[in-house]
Order: sequence, then C-alpha cells, then structure tokens
Amino acid sequence: MTVTARDIAQELNLSQPTVSRILNGDRRHRIAEITRTRVLDAARRLGYQPNAVAQSLRRGRTHIVGLYTNHNYDARNDFLGTIIGSLQRACELQGLDLLLHSALLGRSTEELYGKLRDGRIDGLILHASPDDPLVEMLGACSLPVVAIADRLRTLQAVTCDDADGIRQMITHLWRKGHRRFAFLAPEMTLASVDRRRDAFESELEQRGVAEQDRRVLSIDFEKADAVLEALLMNALPTAVCCWNDRAAYNLLRACLAHGVRVPEQLAITGFDGFTDDKIPSRHLVTICCPWEKVASTALDLLTRQISSRSGDAEEAEGSEICLPVTLVTGDTA
Repeated sequence: MTVTARDIAQELNLSQPTVSRILNGDRRHRIAEITRTRVLDAARRLGYQPNAVAQSLRRGRTHIVGLYTNHNYDARNDFLGTIIGSLQRACELQGLDLLLHSALLGRSTEELYGKLRDGRIDGLILHASPDDPLVEMLGACSLPVVAIADRLRTLQAVTCDDADGIRQMITHLWRKGHRRFAFLAPEMTLASVDRRRDAFESELEQRGVAEQDRRVLSIDFEKADAVLEALLMNALPTAVCCWNDRAAYNLLRACLAHGVRVPEQLAITGFDGFTDDKIPSRHLVTICCPWEKVASTALDLLTRQISSRSGDAEEAEGSEICLPVTLVTGDTA
C-alpha cells in the first residue's frame, strides 16, 4: 500500500499541509525543527516515497533533459556514443536524467515535435541537419534548446573549431611534403562538415594548390572504402582528409586489404579523436575534439535557459561557443 502525506499527518496528528511542506523541502514557512524531524523519521519508518509526477506538476520541472538526433545512427556510433556518455556524466553532476530521442523509428516531423513538447523534458540537446524542418519548429517554440556539434540558425550552440582543425591538418600534411589532396565528405548536410570542407578548399587555395589537386569526393556517410578505386586512378592524391575518424578507419582497412601502403602510397587522416581497437597496430592522424567539454558546456547553457525561461533568450539567440581542437599525430600520415 502506498504511503501518502495524509497517512503521515494522521500518524503524527499534524495537518497535511505542514507534512507536505516538510516532505517537499519547502522552507518558506516557519516549522519547528522537532516537527520536521518527526515527519522525516515517520516518512522513513513508514516507507514513504514521493510522487515524482505530482512533484513535477507542482514545480513545473521534470529534471529530465532530452537528446535528439535526426541522423540515421544509433548509440554504437563513435560520435553519438561519446556524446551520450558525456551528457550522462554531466547530468549526474547536476541531478538530472537524460532521455534519448531519435528519428530511427520514422516518425513524422509533427509527431516528433509533439513528443519533444509533451512536458516530459525540461529542455533539449539537439544534433540535426540545418535543413530539418524540426529545427525551425523548435527554434520558434518555448522549449529550451541547445544545438551540439553543429550550429543551427537561431539556436544557441556548442561546437568545435572545425576550420582550425582542418588548417592544422593541412599544415601537418604540407610539412610532410604532400601537394595533392582529397577531402571525403558525406552526402548528408552537416554544418560542421561544411566548415571542414570550406576550410580544406580555402587553405589549399591560399597555398597555391590547383583545383584538380584539391578534390572533394562524396561518400555514403562513413563508407570511405567505396571510393578507394577512384583514389587509385592516375591523378591519385597523396593525402586524404576524411570528414570523421570512422570514415578514415574504413578507408585504412580497405587499403590494408588491397595492399595499398599507408602512408607511403596514401596518407589518411581523420577528424574527431576516436580510436579503433580493431586496428591496434595503427595510430590514426586526426583532430581531437573535446567532446566531453562540448557536452558539459551544452548542458550548462541548457540549464541556464531552463532556469531563466526569459529575457536572455533574445540576446543568446544564435550564439555559439566554439571550443579549440588539437592535432594528434600517428603513423597514417
């Protein structure tokens, strides 16, 4: 049988409002400490458990934040798994729970919007393409939202310095003597990838590299191995910059399978800072992004939005915190 505040009040011959205030931690009313102690002792003795739903309705807070991605990958993906784990740790420090949402079930935009706005979450961490209609809908509603990894129009965002990461990578490859390059980008639209591709082309153009020697090739998400044949044609680039580490590892695996020597014949670099335990003998040259810091910073911004729900929103609209990245050297380039 569920023990209620009314039961405790009857047990101690106190008023229910007094017991409810003590159980809810309300110290705005003067209550004798001996009374407070009696109520809390009785609650423990009788096995009282607070009703989380009722408390949420009273306080207007659920202490749950959501994470939504519209991309077709799950928690086993390097990036998403790292973001989820980092957010879980950050939430634990703030006494929050994390609720995951995704587009994997094929729900309509309206259905997803309804689920995100149904009161179960206090705010949302969002990772989505800029052309997703849900982005505009969320940007126009009262739900606190912070974009992560990719900037999204009018939303606050926490990102990594994609452009500087590519500049660091090009500088490293240039010092190694490379003068013919390729950048492998996914077919889907991501603001971070756009920045990396733009920095790739701009940096090489400034260094005087001809257009035919700084090619951009499209791949199906992370399937970089599918373009190995194209890379092995006569106009072979000597260095390939992949949009993320998983694409780089897939290309590296294909090179090993086809006898292409890395980095002697083809230098391969990634971006993100992940490792692949399936190829322990190789160390990918990559750009390390501080994903844990990205996640904790995004959560801090979100909790501030949740607490204020007000006038700072206009000033913060579209603002971006861009965190620095670092080059990690290895044996693939």
